[in-house]
Amino acid sequence: MDRAGTRRSALAIFCWLCFLPACAAAPHWYQQGKSDEEMRRDHAECRKLVTEKYGTDLESPHFTADLDQCMESRGYHKKES
Repeated sequence: MDRAGTRRSALAIFCWLCFLPACAAAPHWYQQGKSDEEMRRDHAECRKLVTEKYGTDLESPHFTADLDQCMESRGYHKKES
């Protein structure tokens, strides 16, 4: 593999490792009468809206705050572990 190919491969692995945590289970949100499937769907919709606003900067406190606000506006509460 040439030098450029090696760099592309390394970059691809780096990106994959950076986005792997994003694939982890969402914080568990709860709303009386809602199923886990409905919660996951609502979370995915909120995540899409916030990603459109901030891009993929998942570490941004604004990203997290807006994601939480979106879920709360839909009537969810974070479930304590």
